[in-house]
Amino acid sequence: MAVAPERREVVVAGGGFAGSILARALHAEGRDVLLLERGRHPRFALGESSTPLANLALERMAVRYGFEDLWDLAAHGRWRRRLPEVGRGLKRGFCFYEHEPGEAFSPGPASGRRLVVAASPDDEAADNQWLRADVDRFLFERARAEGVDCREETEVEVVSVPRDSGGGPIRLRAGGQAVEAGLLVDATGGSPLAASLGAGEASPRLRTSLVYSHFAGVAPFERDEGWPDSPFPERWSASHHLLEEGWMYQLRFDHGSVSAGFLLTGDPAGDPEAVFASLLDRYPSLAVQFADSTPLRPVESRSGVAWRRDRAAGRGWLLLPHSYAFADPMFSTGIAWSLLAVERVADLCRNGLPATGDLERYGGLVAAEADHIDRLLVAAYRLMPAMERFTAAAMVYFAAASFDELRQRLLDAPPEGWCWQGFLGAGDGRRGLFEELDERSAAGGESGSLAEWLGPAIERWNLIGLLDPRRCNAYPVDLEDMERRAVQVAAGLGLDVAELRRRWPRLRSPDRMMAPV
Repeated sequence: MAVAPERREVVVAGGGFAGSILARALHAEGRDVLLLERGRHPRFALGESSTPLANLALERMAVRYGFEDLWDLAAHGRWRRRLPEVGRGLKRGFCFYEHEPGEAFSPGPASGRRLVVAASPDDEAADNQWLRADVDRFLFERARAEGVDCREETEVEVVSVPRDSGGGPIRLRAGGQAVEAGLLVDATGGSPLAASLGAGEASPRLRTSLVYSHFAGVAPFERDEGWPDSPFPERWSASHHLLEEGWMYQLRFDHGSVSAGFLLTGDPAGDPEAVFASLLDRYPSLAVQFADSTPLRPVESRSGVAWRRDRAAGRGWLLLPHSYAFADPMFSTGIAWSLLAVERVADLCRNGLPATGDLERYGGLVAAEADHIDRLLVAAYRLMPAMERFTAAAMVYFAAASFDELRQRLLDAPPEGWCWQGFLGAGDGRRGLFEELDERSAAGGESGSLAEWLGPAIERWNLIGLLDPRRCNAYPVDLEDMERRAVQVAAGLGLDVAELRRRWPRLRSPDRMMAPV
């Protein structure tokens, strides 16, 4: 006798941070949710660097659903005090360094080979590097504790997808069990599941490879006394080392280990550990850093880092951003973009399962955002490693991101919420800004012409004083400076100056979460 399939309103495939938070939110909205993870926690994962936009999304969901742990994860001081068992690293901002093969690094005149952009005024309010094995396990277990049906070591196989609106549920096999889902959310981050749903492969413009691991014993990069005019100790940043072959990231965790990897424009052959070592040997300052280091797990390599699907939603299913597209971790866009999509999906399911038109809207916005991010990152690669050229891409990103941070802190949310506004301005005038950056970089991007274009191009969104020559490429979060420029900031946000000043306290979120809405 055939066993009847298990019927669930929503199945979320993928128990990383995005899938687990989404399952909790859907459960809180009253949806019947099944969360499936093909592995077992804790398991290693990349995508470790958060940003203020990610923290804002965490805070919004914390308030809406009463998830105090998300509130605590949104600032380094709160996380360190209240969730000490969950590994993290202090992230005060972004640092970029231009290296020459065979030469020790020097910031150069006026720090022209170094760029530092702070993301917070102090350690308490700072962002975090996420030790993903800890964070993913913690959030998965929180979902389970709150009543979500969570299953590990459960592979998901698509049996059938409805062809039309009356075609019934999606049919799956989950660990050998037949399951019918009214909505399937792919939160696996690039597994073959998307293809079986009907999301075909598309060709990404970036073609890179990655050699990476976690390490103990990595020395700080900056001098003991810090580099000139640094707004924070630069070891506590998302560090980017711009090289002839691509770039290297370094993310330091509070307990001392470092996540490090090379994103390379070529596809190096050979043993990954030997490739990693040979790249260090080309750049003396990096070699000194890693001289006494030890890999905490085998050094691995991955070719074809970037991927793209041709659609992000269909009848009865949708893909979270990193199941749809990934280009590069250059500006730490991944966590924030994923959390924004989690908010959207929870919103779509607030009163039941989303209609076909809602899924199409979701898919169209995610596709537009993927194009938007891709334009930025392709331009950044074209303009590397020369800092005087690369700065154009960096300033476009920081102007766009900081504009959204200020809006979301200081303005009241639009009727649909911030999650539908389009990541980094994908749905407003910043789309044209990113398009022009892409075009100029493709045309050669001479440093002089880029510099002439850049200031006027970002002026509308540059509310934090980027491109100020007095800063010598080191930009703090300076609230006093923002007060001095209150007229400009108010005009950029559509407020009068008096109202802006009444809202200044919103720039700092309170230590304790306010009552849920």
